[in-house]
Amino acid sequence: MRTTKGFLRASVASLTLTLAAGLSADPGGINPPSGRTPTIWIGPEILTPTEVGIGKPIPDLELHDVEGNKHALHGNTRSKGMVIVVRDPECPVSKRYGPRISSMARHYLTAGFGFVFIYPSETLDKAQRIRDRENLAIPGLYVGQGSFALAEKLGVKSTGEVFILDADNRLRYRGAIDDQYGLGYTKDVPTRHYLRNALDAMTQGRAITTPATSAPGCFIDADPTKDQLFQPLSAGQMLS
Repeated sequence: MRTTKGFLRASVASLTLTLAAGLSADPGGINPPSGRTPTIWIGPEILTPTEVGIGKPIPDLELHDVEGNKHALHGNTRSKGMVIVVRDPECPVSKRYGPRISSMARHYLTAGFGFVFIYPSETLDKAQRIRDRENLAIPGLYVGQGSFALAEKLGVKSTGEVFILDADNRLRYRGAIDDQYGLGYTKDVPTRHYLRNALDAMTQGRAITTPATSAPGCFIDADPTKDQLFQPLSAGQMLS
């Protein structure tokens, strides 16, 4: 008869082999930018929806795009809702997910979702945010001033997070895009497609199976006072 200790040893050994097989060395993703700390080193974890705001309404906010033009957050809600993507092209995880979120956005724009990209970073300058917009090449709102205020309302914790609001601007999903990339690891392929599954469920009118996860990325202090770093342009002022 197999002992409990023997079973536990076998289980740990199996888990170790699974992790070793699924993860590959990722030297370029081990260290976050200077002064930034990783939020999670292993990967996304399932969170309790009621504890992280799933179902709560997100208020309308006045936001400024990267050129300083005013916009209302709710003006980006489409027939199915809105996807809010936290971006920091200096963070390894956020940088790696750029092409994927760009590809997904092209598909789900046609399914009835608007897209908003926020940059709650103290180190990114205006040119870097505009360059990221050009690289993503997706129609949507790219926020300068107001990024930190919206991050606070959403409860943003890391640069790896994405959020889905429904057509009534209630939070329906928050968490990781998938489980392929993190600070310190890379899987050959993703095995959990959290964002895609959530968007498909909303498109088809089904309940979201996993509405909340943590998300690997660089830690964000969502302090609205930091929005003063993004001063909107005055009339006639030229972009530097």
